[in-house]
Amino acid sequence: MAEDKQKLHFTLVTPEREMVNDADVDQVNIPGSEGDLGILPLHAPLFTTMRPGSFSYEKGDEIISLVVGHGYAEVTDDRVTVLAESAEYLSEVDVARAKEAKAKAEAELANPDLAEAELREAQNKLFRAMARIESKGSE
Repeated sequence: MAEDKQKLHFTLVTPEREMVNDADVDQVNIPGSEGDLGILPLHAPLFTTMRPGSFSYEKGDEIISLVVGHGYAEVTDDRVTVLAESAEYLSEVDVARAKEAKAKAEAELANPDLAEAELREAQNKLFRAMARIESKGSE
């Protein structure tokens, strides 16, 4: 008699929409601000911040890949909830647009007169653009 394999209930939400709400996930891979995390069923509870980067979740033999911006991830009772400032499925990423955004952010960062808030915003734009480009395997 085969044992039922435990699953995760995974939810990913951005300010614009609920990207994922799936109760049949095997693993969630998160770009944590202190390092990458692989969340499996029965994982210890945790709360962490996320950095922009490659994000994926696994269902059986399928790996669904996304690019996320900054956000938060919470793991409790075989549930993973992610709140991200932005998220795109890898298939939605426009590399040309990401390269333009990267160049624009780098130009902003070259300005020595940026206020602290402007500096952080330009850095965030650069990190998001780089995550999109790297996720598509482009240079």
